[in-house]
Amino acid sequence: MTVADDAPLSENQKSMLALALACDLKVSDPSQHEALCRRHNGIKRQKDAADYIHEVENKIHSRRKFKSLMPGH
Repeated sequence: MTVADDAPLSENQKSMLALALACDLKVSDPSQHEALCRRHNGIKRQKDAADYIHEVENKIHSRRKFKSLMPGH
């Protein structure tokens, strides 16, 4: 089943979005937290949620790659 990019978020998707925010806050500088929360609160459409979750995934993967290249990690 395909859902339109501008369809509203389901409760499950809202939960996934909240998890993405929690992960984003964990790996981001505290000075960015307010902006990240504002962005999260503004997400209402499927496409925006998918884009944000994808960005957080990439941020986490990039961080893991960087840490694995550091000596002692």
